[in-house]
Parts: sequence; structure tokens; C-alpha cells
Amino acid sequence: MRVSGCLACLIVAALPHAALAQDAPPPADPGALQSTTPDDVPPPRVPMRVQVAAGPQWQPWFPGDDQRRLSPWFSLSRTRGDTPFAFGAPDDGTNLTLLRRGRTEYAIALRREGRRRGNDLVPGLPGIGRTLELGGSIETWTGDQVRWRGDVRKGVNGHNGWISQLGMDYVRRDGDDWLVSLGPRVLLGDGRYQRAWFGVDDRAAAATGLQRYTPKAGLRSLALTGSASKEISRHWGVEANVTYERLVGGAADSPIIRRVDSATQLQVAIGMHYTFSVRLPDRGIFRLIR
Repeated sequence: MRVSGCLACLIVAALPHAALAQDAPPPADPGALQSTTPDDVPPPRVPMRVQVAAGPQWQPWFPGDDQRRLSPWFSLSRTRGDTPFAFGAPDDGTNLTLLRRGRTEYAIALRREGRRRGNDLVPGLPGIGRTLELGGSIETWTGDQVRWRGDVRKGVNGHNGWISQLGMDYVRRDGDDWLVSLGPRVLLGDGRYQRAWFGVDDRAAAATGLQRYTPKAGLRSLALTGSASKEISRHWGVEANVTYERLVGGAADSPIIRRVDSATQLQVAIGMHYTFSVRLPDRGIFRLIR
């Protein structure tokens, strides 16, 4: 009986502890708690797709050039995951996006204009060095098929003038599988730009026999540009683009352009592109790469 009594006392004494044990949650695994702290969780990796395109192009080297010259072209695009690559027209130049608001994008615009040597077009004309044009661009979309874009650029050397391009593109595509686009352009230049490329000052008139001519700011040209691309495998694709441009206004009236009959400017390019994927940590400087 003493043994039984003591056993009963032990059972009674243990009951409250058993009930508390059933009501309390099980102790957490210290290792699990440690693995969920922010410092120890590896940052998620952001998949990124990169597309590199290159090929030959046949184009005038400068405004009013009377020859079509062969040169290489190159482009680089990127996107994340399965998002299609952003559309870019062949005459957009280089753009560094600063701000996006919905369907509108603000960017730094960069473009390089070729040089005109003294023996190009009409011997005796002054040469114009290669020009880096720096400025800004704004583009916005109406639905998914119509893009409006405008830019203003300043020649920091070379012609030293201001140039602006306004345009619209009608775009049809099936993701990245295929894409076609077509759109008009209007190009304008300030007086300094027009005089550099199309003007004839007293010295040039004496050296070339051309009539002295001082064009004013205004329309430089009207153009139509189109592009097409098609994937042919998981990584490879082909693309082509063409731009037809016609000098108008003061540019077309220039004695230089009339002498060499170069008011029509045509550019054609073909090439291939290669697409590959990379993964970058979603932290630090990599957050800027989107």
C-alpha cells in the first residue's frame, strides 16, 4: 500500500505538468531559428537575359553624303525572366534610362555622327570632325503597338549644333519570337547645325565655285524607318532594318546637295543576335541592373 500510495502521489503530482506540456508549443529548433535570420538567408538570384546583335550596315557616313559606305553595327539589350526585350528602333541611338513612369520613359540620349573630310562631296569644303551628340529623349506608348518618341541632342564637338528627332513606330510582335516595325521621322536642326553641313561661306565659295549659302534653322529631313527580327533557335535569331531619308527645306536647297544630288539618304543593315541568361544577386550594385 505504501508503494501504491507513493505511486498515486507521483501520478497526481505529474498531471499538471503533463497538461502544461500538452498546451505549450514544442520548442523550436535552434538551427531552424538561426537559418531564418535575414543575415543568413542568401539573397534571391534574379534571372536576366542578354541579347547581343551585330552585323554589317550600308549607310551614308554623314548628312548629305553622296556615297553609301560599309561599316559594322552592334547592339546590346537586356531583360528579366520571360519579359520580352524592349523595342528599339534602328535610329534610336544609345539611350540610358533615367526614369520610368508607367508607359513613359525618360533617358539620356547619345549618338555619334560621322565626319566629313575636306575632299568629300565637293573638294574645297571645310571638314567636319566626328561628333558626339549628347542630350535627352522621351518615349511613351499608346497601347502595345504604337510608340511615340522624341529627342534633342547637342554636338559637343564637330558640328557643335543642336539636332532633334521626332517619330512614331507601329510595332507588331509575338514576344521575342518575331517583331516588325514601321514609322515616320521628322528631323530638325538649329542654324549652327544647318550651316555646318549645308552652308557655304565666303571661303568655301571661293574654293569650290559654289554660290554662298546660309541656311536657317528648321527642317533637315523626313524619313521612314522599318525593322524586322525572327528567332531561328533558342539562342540565335536574325534581324534587318532599313531607313529611307529625304533632305528637305534649307538642307535640300543647299548648293552642295544640288551639286552632288545627294538629297536621298538610304541605310540598310542586316545581322544576327545571340541570347543568353545570367543570374545576379539581388543586392548591392546588382540592384541597379534591371
